[in-house]
Amino acid sequence: MFANPCKCRHNNIQPINMKIKSSILAVSLIGMTAANAASIVWSSGPASTSGGFGEVLDTGLFNTTGTQILAQNVGGAAVTFDTINFASGTGTFTGTAGAGDFSGFHQAGQTLSQDGSFTDAGTAGTFNITGLTDGNTYRVQALVFDGRGPTAGRTVSFDGFDQGAYANGVDGVTWGSGLLVTGTFVADAATQNFTVEAFNGATSTGAQLNAVTVFETAAVPEPSSTALLGLGGLALILRRRK
Repeated sequence: MFANPCKCRHNNIQPINMKIKSSILAVSLIGMTAANAASIVWSSGPASTSGGFGEVLDTGLFNTTGTQILAQNVGGAAVTFDTINFASGTGTFTGTAGAGDFSGFHQAGQTLSQDGSFTDAGTAGTFNITGLTDGNTYRVQALVFDGRGPTAGRTVSFDGFDQGAYANGVDGVTWGSGLLVTGTFVADAATQNFTVEAFNGATSTGAQLNAVTVFETAAVPEPSSTALLGLGGLALILRRRK
């Protein structure tokens, strides 16, 4: 006797709700992807030197704890320093036109400090790391060393974060200390990169990089270990309930 006022409306509600849920899910996934982008936490300290003109890089500079993933003499030939075998570093540090390598900038034979790579003024360089495991923790250390005096203040930024002066010499007197920049991150992919840009005062002089090491410092527990931990926790909970 009475017509059902909802007969026609119900047919359209479910598809609309499904579309809304799909849109929300898509937006959530995009947000998760952005939130999970690996970021590197940077800090820095002096790369001390010795010798008559302060041109000899001191040993004990790099932290070697963990599992070595990469060691590269950027822009130079393979060399052993501090028991670390640094591979030749051509082609990994990249920028735009004008990128190149320099050699013999410091006195010959001064291992990592005499070689490096650079990019054009106003252009940041990018260093690419490969062979990582998603979820594992890594430490990257980068040497930036320049014997010229600080004049207007030669500083370097990693991923846009100022790490301080990398040229602390006195022209014609001593080379002074360089800069060792350390970063830690949790990998979210098999690859990771970071950018480097040097400045003379407020003016970009491009990028400069001498050497890089990467060590894995912590690995994700294997599934079997995780399962055992979970079972142990469950057993403890059940025991307390008794």
